[in-house]
Amino acid sequence: MFHHSVSRFGLATHLALAAALPAALTQFVSTDFLSVSMLWVSLAAWIWMLFEPSVLAGETVSRARARMINSVIRDPFAWFMLLATLFAFVRGLNSDIRLFYDAEKTVWAVKDPSVSIMPGSVGVSGFFPFVTAVTVSTIVVGVRHALGRNARIWFGVMTGAFAAVGGLASVICVALGNEPLRNAALATYGSASFAGSAFAMILPVSVACGIAAEERGITKARLLFAFAVAGNAAAAFVFLPILMCVSYLLFSAVVSILALVLCRRREGAAACARAASMLAFGIVGAVSAVMVPSYKEIVQEKTAGLDVEKAFPPALTDRNDALNRVSIAMWKDHQWSGVGVGGFKLQAPFYANHDDWQVLPPRPDLPSNGYLVILTERGIVGAIFWVVGLGFLFGSWVLRLVDSVKWHGNRDEGRSWFFTVPTVVWAGIAVLVGLFADAYFSSGIVLTSLPVCGAAAMTLAASSFPKMKKRDKEIKD
Repeated sequence: MFHHSVSRFGLATHLALAAALPAALTQFVSTDFLSVSMLWVSLAAWIWMLFEPSVLAGETVSRARARMINSVIRDPFAWFMLLATLFAFVRGLNSDIRLFYDAEKTVWAVKDPSVSIMPGSVGVSGFFPFVTAVTVSTIVVGVRHALGRNARIWFGVMTGAFAAVGGLASVICVALGNEPLRNAALATYGSASFAGSAFAMILPVSVACGIAAEERGITKARLLFAFAVAGNAAAAFVFLPILMCVSYLLFSAVVSILALVLCRRREGAAACARAASMLAFGIVGAVSAVMVPSYKEIVQEKTAGLDVEKAFPPALTDRNDALNRVSIAMWKDHQWSGVGVGGFKLQAPFYANHDDWQVLPPRPDLPSNGYLVILTERGIVGAIFWVVGLGFLFGSWVLRLVDSVKWHGNRDEGRSWFFTVPTVVWAGIAVLVGLFADAYFSSGIVLTSLPVCGAAAMTLAASSFPKMKKRDKEIKD
């Protein structure tokens, strides 16, 4: 029994820690420390997956290990992520991009990377995408091949709980007057770090998995579920511009209603009532956290942001347009490999004209459009990795959806199909929509937390479809 518990929920908890670590710690530690921590957690998870994977009914541990290795070898996404990780590693090593003074021409210039035909980076900036690629590959492979049904539910709940620790800690720091976090809470679309996006993306997944845990009789997840709702909802409200926050909260509300309806249909009114009470407990906790007296200024600022004209003033629009023009001009000169990770800030002064400087800050940051950031700093080659990676995740979800619909349609069970699909399936799509919206409004998509959370949500969604062709071989939990 102990071995069973450790190999299932222990691995799920470890993978959840890897998924939630960027969201929970970004506000409190340096990027260097966070990246090293994520790398060690991911490497430890790989060791755990290879030596203690889930065990099928009647299967020995040695056969489970062989099955795990074979399934990873046959997984095209695993090979793609290996290629993406190697690409990011090479880009991180090719890190000689810097600003220098050309004495012969008596001008300042930006030095090309050591290997000019390869993608480059500025200093240690290239190390962060490499760590992101390692973490994403770890979570995707682990959820797809090393976890059973109950373990995947536990993974969703624990991801929310771990992130909620950082979320509530951040909210408390704002209440205590921490200046950097308070500025982040008061930020608008023009200056937002979008720190709340990761918490908001985790919220619908936590809701779906928390209610599913009650449906499956995983009683130890009840309080963790309520805590996850409270922490992530509060952090999303405090650190996200209000229009984005409302969108995510609506996603989560729809997911919670669907999950409760399915729970009521499958397990009866008692299970539904227990799940609803834990959800309500979490909502009350979130409301209590954001309504303390010191939040009066923040609540007023958030409410004012509901006015679209105030949320997007002309000055902000002009600044974004200037940054976009600079970014496009920069990309045209570095189409394939980009200017390098972290290179936009170095190159921007050489591409901005007199009119641009009328609206730009003295030291321009990244463009507000995340798609342009990817294209400018990573080039066409780097953008292809993003497109193919998201295409793999979404394509896997679509294939499982089609397989599920066809299986029930062939048995004249089309009307009951919807009630066989876990709600986390739809939560993953909600997260994907939110990720695309974030990428349009901010450069936050290149942060470590958003790709990790998005990949975890989509992988969990695709893996949660019932395997119609192998229903008699489901992993026991």
